[in-house]
Amino acid sequence: MAYPSTGQQRLSYDACLQQARQHNVQLKQALLDLEIASVRLKTRRAERLPVVNGTLRNNNSVGRSVDPLTNEFIDRKFSSLNGAVNSSIYVFEGFKTASEIKAARQEINQQTSQLQALENDIAVDLALAYIRINYLLEICKSQQQQLTLSTRLIELTRLKLSAGRVAESALFKLLSQQATEQLNLTKSQNDLRLAYLDLRQIMNAQPNDTFQILPLQYPVAAEAEFAPPTGPEVSRAVEAQPALAAKQYSALRVRHQIGVARADLYPSLQLTGSLGSNYSNTNQAYDFARQLNTNRSYGVGFVLAVPLFNSFRYKLLIKESRLEYQRELLAVDQERNRLNKVVQQAITDAQAASQSWKSAVQAEEFARKSYEADQLKYELGTISVFELNQAKATYVSAQADLFKAKYESILRSRLVGFYQGTPLTL
Repeated sequence: MAYPSTGQQRLSYDACLQQARQHNVQLKQALLDLEIASVRLKTRRAERLPVVNGTLRNNNSVGRSVDPLTNEFIDRKFSSLNGAVNSSIYVFEGFKTASEIKAARQEINQQTSQLQALENDIAVDLALAYIRINYLLEICKSQQQQLTLSTRLIELTRLKLSAGRVAESALFKLLSQQATEQLNLTKSQNDLRLAYLDLRQIMNAQPNDTFQILPLQYPVAAEAEFAPPTGPEVSRAVEAQPALAAKQYSALRVRHQIGVARADLYPSLQLTGSLGSNYSNTNQAYDFARQLNTNRSYGVGFVLAVPLFNSFRYKLLIKESRLEYQRELLAVDQERNRLNKVVQQAITDAQAASQSWKSAVQAEEFARKSYEADQLKYELGTISVFELNQAKATYVSAQADLFKAKYESILRSRLVGFYQGTPLTL
């Protein structure tokens, strides 16, 4: 699995990110939360509209009862039908509905920011997995090349052993070195499979979806020159993070909840209205339409409710809401501190990666030249296999450090730009 297989789809970072945004379960849940918040806002707005209810009742009476047409007592069997339409609307309720609407709007803003923060987290996690796969691909390629070189050296040593120019122990050392290199390659290939598994989990890929990534091809020398942002730029980057905005909107939502709790202390005034009529079969001289018109009734009224005593419940709810608001403000400060640490850490890592890249380039170059020179010396018989293996181990280690510094430089510098508002691309 070190290299793409024939016929498998090759995906760039942008293609992987697009698939992750389409299929990631957490994103789907966040979208549902946003939709639920939108429905809640519509519900709160609908509470401003009047409530209209209609009732229809049929009554079959036997024995002594009141005639609904004449209001006189009668003793007979008859049927009656009553219908009414009732409506009510709050004229004043302590601005409770207005506060609930404001709180619902802030909840939408909160869910939107949380969705953006989750998308950012997925982009970063995907970049980490994508970079790690690129790093492991180069490690596997390098280790396979080292195995090829070891095979050639073993063949050369066998010839020297046949000619009596080296001891048999030299061949054993090379064979042991080759076995160790094969073991390291197997471990790296397994790490590569696990890295692909992490990538597939982020993308929520199906088991039958087979793909490989497109290895990064652009030159990376420019990544070593990293210019750290200034203090004001760092502050702006922190304030622009959607995770911080989500906490701020949550605090605003809770602040409006204080208004909702306070509204219960105010009187409420409700306007009501009703329209109704009835019909009975006690007098056939009045048909259905005439009875409905004759028996029609309507009315308009006001309902005033004044809270007098409620066991201090509303005052305690207001106090609880205020305490929750203070807690939300502390959560905002805590999130700001966390994000400031994340951004500062990203800048520090980018600076270190830039310096590591410069040092790793020089170390790899000198180690490679030393190893190539020692290879020639070994072929000429001027150094032992032990000295050759030492030079080779130094070169392999320097090459691995170069690969690591290379991709660290790419990733860390891009992350700093990402926190400043630049889209994350690889």
